[in-house]
Amino acid sequence: MRIALLTQDDPFYLAEAIAEFTELVKENDIEFVTAIVSSASPFGKRESFLDKALKTYNIFGLVFFLRYTFNFILRKFILRKSVIKELENRRIPVWQLRDSINIEKNVAKIAKMNLDAIIIIAGNQIIKSDVLGLPKFGVINAHSSLLPKHKGLMPTFWALKNRDDVTGVTVFFLTEGIDDGPIINQGKIKINQDTTQQDLIIESKEMANKLLIDALNSLKNGTVDRKPNIGDDSYNRFPTREDVDCFLKQGNKFF
Repeated sequence: MRIALLTQDDPFYLAEAIAEFTELVKENDIEFVTAIVSSASPFGKRESFLDKALKTYNIFGLVFFLRYTFNFILRKFILRKSVIKELENRRIPVWQLRDSINIEKNVAKIAKMNLDAIIIIAGNQIIKSDVLGLPKFGVINAHSSLLPKHKGLMPTFWALKNRDDVTGVTVFFLTEGIDDGPIINQGKIKINQDTTQQDLIIESKEMANKLLIDALNSLKNGTVDRKPNIGDDSYNRFPTREDVDCFLKQGNKFF
């Protein structure tokens, strides 16, 4: 089983998650061909550093902005947390992607890898048909909700704001639609009264790693069971300042 990973160099939660994923890949005799890493865009959209900072302040408020900035400085410049560093320390070839994965030269490069699957963990690229059709088993994504519920952006935020009792992680085959491909497997996470968004993000990334490995083993063994991704679905846009105010008034916490 030959795989490539598509992710981003986000300093907040991904370094540890990617490190764990690489160890699980090694333990399960899966060949890690390359990791395709783009620059960080934690809110799902590629923007300049200044645009990200202003957006964070305007939507999430001063307290969140200060905490977010402190964590960014701590992890990136003091602790030096880096997805790329974790991958290079494990001798995994890193392809730093600075343009669209869908352009002709990148499609050709991926085609030469003869991949069985591309795995997405917190990817920030829109994948089009030319890339989707390259791996033998397709492109597999992990989404932090129980699809078809909470498709789209920041599902952990919306799970808390909507006062869900349970959320989870879904591993599914990526299509050109938004989080609507066939489901491979899912895992549930119980939401308690004191659960923060950070709690959900960390737990969902840990669960996603295990579900992704299970999915790869199922594909390798020919036992994967595709489930329809249909039902009472909801699509989440990026929250507004009003959404954040409501989130906080309900007693929810980011950290």
